[in-house]
Parts: sequence; structure tokens; C-alpha cells
Amino acid sequence: MNIAVYSPNWVGDAALALPFISHLKNKNPDSKVILVCKDWVESVFHNNPNIDNVVSISANQTRGVMNTIQTGLLLRAKQIDYFYTLTDSFRSALIMWLSNSRYRIGYNTQNRSILLTKYIDLPETTIHRSKKYLNLIGRSEFNLNERYIHLDDDEIKWAKEKMHRKNINTPVALFPFSVASSRTFPKKKINEWLSESSENFVIFGAESDRNNAKEIIQQNKNIKITSFCGDYELRKSIALISSCKYAIAADSGLGHISSIIGIPTISFFGAGRATETKPIGRRNVIIDKSEICNPCKKNICCLNSINKSDVNSAIESLHLDS
Repeated sequence: MNIAVYSPNWVGDAALALPFISHLKNKNPDSKVILVCKDWVESVFHNNPNIDNVVSISANQTRGVMNTIQTGLLLRAKQIDYFYTLTDSFRSALIMWLSNSRYRIGYNTQNRSILLTKYIDLPETTIHRSKKYLNLIGRSEFNLNERYIHLDDDEIKWAKEKMHRKNINTPVALFPFSVASSRTFPKKKINEWLSESSENFVIFGAESDRNNAKEIIQQNKNIKITSFCGDYELRKSIALISSCKYAIAADSGLGHISSIIGIPTISFFGAGRATETKPIGRRNVIIDKSEICNPCKKNICCLNSINKSDVNSAIESLHLDS
């Protein structure tokens, strides 16, 4: 039997989908699991033993009606029996319907129920996104100790050698940027949080974050900070993050990655988002001051209210020496 999963489109959400994929494979060990995803999240699923085949889709393949139709028709060659969508988009359901899969399962959103053979109403109360995905197969819990992202020995060795060549010892990962400006660290607060630290910080981010990373470095000349923004594709960044001592993360995809690969991670949240989208790693600390602003104004007042003592307390709670 062939079972396909249409992945979420964001790196963080893709990471939160990994327990769903693990449960699905365990429930159907003799079936072939096919992962359909956007090419920019493919690295999250690489080398995963619960996935038998990855179909990577570029942005162009789902841009416009004709490209979307062609993508769905091309999936017919996979002879899919069951097809789950973890996104709430109409487009994903249309691609599933065009794939000619026998059973198509997803949430009843965006008037797409006509394209699904089984649709489920969204939970009435807010639940964590990982559990929202698991709910599609009647599950709610997962093992925090399970390995969900699989780096091989060569990837880990490469990352350690790269850090060594750059003379970066016991690095601390810093993910100050997010796709939403309201979730990105305010630069003046970074200066406060990092002041007087003796750690070796490494900033991770996209090509578009290069200039902001340079500004952070210039404003913190007494702190050891190196920027990797835009230097490596996602898979190599994951390997580099795996060699870090701990991570300080905005509400971002990389914060989910570091947490799920077992790096102690401090995640800063606001606007009440932690309930739904906090990372799921075992050694994860959340700093969330959403309660200071009710109703939420969707700005960065939550982040601005986090002070150095909050950060230091979070670091101490990680028990890094244990």
C-alpha cells in the first residue's frame, strides 16, 4: 500500500509534522510512505527511515492553475492509496484529488471537503500543531526521546570540522530572525541579552538576514559573534546547529530544528503563540510574556519585556553541565 503525506510548507511546521510521520509508519510498517513537500523544507525529511520516497515540489510547480494541475497529474504515477494533507490549503486538496488517490484525508478548511473522501472538523479549542497533525490518525501523544531528524556521521563530522576551522569552540546558536517582523528579536534587546557574555555565538539565518546579522555584530563588538547567514543551505545548517552547546531562538523554524535534534533551546514567544507552535524538544525552555498585553496588539511588546535576568535564568535552567 502506498501512503502519501502532503507536508506543511514552513520549516517549523515541517519539523512538527515528524511525529505524525513516525506514527503513520509504525502503524503501517509494510506500506510505502511518500512525502510530498516544497523543496525548501526537503532537508527536514532527508535520510528519515520512516519515509520511503520524497517528492520535492518547487514554487513554480504550484504557481498558477495549470502548474498545480500538472503537479497533481504527475503524482498519479505514484499509485497512491491514502493521501493525507497536513496543510489547510485548498491547493493541496486539489493536488490530492488530481493524483487519483483512493482516499484523501484532511481538515475541513477552505471549502475543500468536496475534494476529500474523509474530512475532519478543526478542533474547537486551540491545540498544539503537532497534535493537530496527529489527530488525523487518531493520535495525540508522541515520544519526546525519539530521533526525528536523522543526520549521518559524515554530516556531523563535516560540521565539527567547519566549526574547528573557523576557530569556533563550543558555539551557541543564535536565531534572532523570523518570517514575521513581530517575532524577530529587537536589536537593542539583543545587545542587552548578550552583554558581558563569554560565549561564542553563531548567528544562523537566510541570505536576506546578512545585513541585519552584520549590524548585530557591529553593535556587540565585545562579544564573540560569527554570522553564517546565507552561507549554507538548510541541511548543512542543521548539521552545524547539531554541534552547538545550546540555542537562543526567536519563534522560528530553526528554533524548532535545534529543539527537535536535541540541542537545549531557549525560545522566545509572544502573542500567545506558544500554546500552538512551541518547539517539541525534550530540553526546551519557553520565555513567553504574552500576558502583559491583553488583548494582544500583534507587535513586539512581548519581546521588549524580556530582560537579561529572564535569559540568564532560562540558561541556568537548561542544566548544561548535567
